Amino acid sequence: MTLKKDAQGKKKWFNESGGGVYATASGGAITGFGAGLTDSEIFSGAIIIDDPLKPDDAYSELKRNAINNRYNNTIRSRVNDRNTPIIVIMQRLHEDDLSGFLLDGGSGEEWEHLCLPALNEDNEPLWEDKHTFDELEIIRQADRYTFAGQYLQIPSPDEGGEWKKDWFEIIDKSEVPLHTLKWELIIDGAYTKITSNDPTGYQIGAKYKNDYIILSSVDKYLELPELLKDIPNYIDSQQVEIGLILIEPKASGKSLKQMISSTTGYNVTEIKTDFVNNSKIENVRACSNPIEGGRVKLIRGSWNDAFLKQVGTFPNGKHDEHIDLTCYGVERHLIKQKAKAPNMIPINKGMFG
Repeated sequence: MTLKKDAQGKKKWFNESGGGVYATASGGAITGFGAGLTDSEIFSGAIIIDDPLKPDDAYSELKRNAINNRYNNTIRSRVNDRNTPIIVIMQRLHEDDLSGFLLDGGSGEEWEHLCLPALNEDNEPLWEDKHTFDELEIIRQADRYTFAGQYLQIPSPDEGGEWKKDWFEIIDKSEVPLHTLKWELIIDGAYTKITSNDPTGYQIGAKYKNDYIILSSVDKYLELPELLKDIPNYIDSQQVEIGLILIEPKASGKSLKQMISSTTGYNVTEIKTDFVNNSKIENVRACSNPIEGGRVKLIRGSWNDAFLKQVGTFPNGKHDEHIDLTCYGVERHLIKQKAKAPNMIPINKGMFG
């Protein structure tokens, strides 16, 4: 291949046969340049997207959305023929990174997924000349998140990240006195049916001895009228009495509290602890000790798998409503709150000799 004599640039150059390359950063301009040839029966070019998301940006919903939207709004239109391939090469950083977005149907296209983990299910190395099992295990132990994304191509470690799945014991209903406990419903509200947005989360829990028992934790995509109808239906389906409904006062929370109060006979209050304003990571870490100690137990049910899946992918998962709800329940029942000091009159000992 011979380059054109005027091909001086590193980012954009052409050869004597009419081919060429245009390289740019993920946010750079790509207008005026298309990949491949129209109506070509042989391979004539491709768009290659290499690591579109930085690891430091993976936790930013704003930056993830910017990359994903750029693909839909700009990059996909830069092919000159429908048969021109688009190839994405990247480590997995988040459930909703560009790979996850595309594999989940975010572009409406069908993608072929080539996934080559460094270890297979039998812990056999993919390329032992480069990394033996023992070498890979050292990397895994040093940083499980990095290992899961870079070496196994999954957004989070299988066993969980901040919280491990096996910290949560699953028990049968017969193991707790269901009808004597003081059950509470915690709601993390959202008014939408759009599945890309966070759903509304419900969690029914109670304290039993020194544990927090979760009877049910589910999420639903509902608009406001349906949501108001669904809350009493959900409570009835659990066949326990709810003494209090706690609402997270974010997003739809404040108006939802007023509407539930006016349309039902339930006792409703807003959550007013520091957890409302803390970051999710702060809350999760504050709750880790009692959870790791086995003090949060799940009543066996069909909801367990979805709950534990979200535990396993946090903080790299799309949604985190079960995480938020559990933090509020644990804080309320298992973390001692600082008691306010009573009003006292200061005494000068000198007055009494």
